[in-house]
Amino acid sequence: MTITQLKYVLAVAEHKNFTLAAENSFVTQPTLSMQIQKLEDELNVTIFNRKKKPIELTPIGEKIIEQAKIIVNESTRITDIVDQQKGFIGGEFKLGIIPTIMPTLLPFFLKTFLKKISKS
Repeated sequence: MTITQLKYVLAVAEHKNFTLAAENSFVTQPTLSMQIQKLEDELNVTIFNRKKKPIELTPIGEKIIEQAKIIVNESTRITDIVDQQKGFIGGEFKLGIIPTIMPTLLPFFLKTFLKKISKS
């Protein structure tokens, strides 16, 4: 079992379609299908009911998806740990601001924020 296989399973569960999941995973559909089939063979279970359209999870597939989400999310933390050790702090930053004060407050904030970043 690999992290990549788990990511493919999550993609199919999200899109309910092997072709769309492959496109969003930037692989060919046969590659994605083969990896999922390998995982199913290894575990000796069927994760997806392929006879239904859209594709549905089997009962065991639902449990696998829950655990796969945890595993994939935790695996990305390794990169975060390494980045933090190297002194890099990153991530997504969202700023909400109401339109009436945006023209005056946003430039001030950005100027101060960028100065602090450049000093680090």
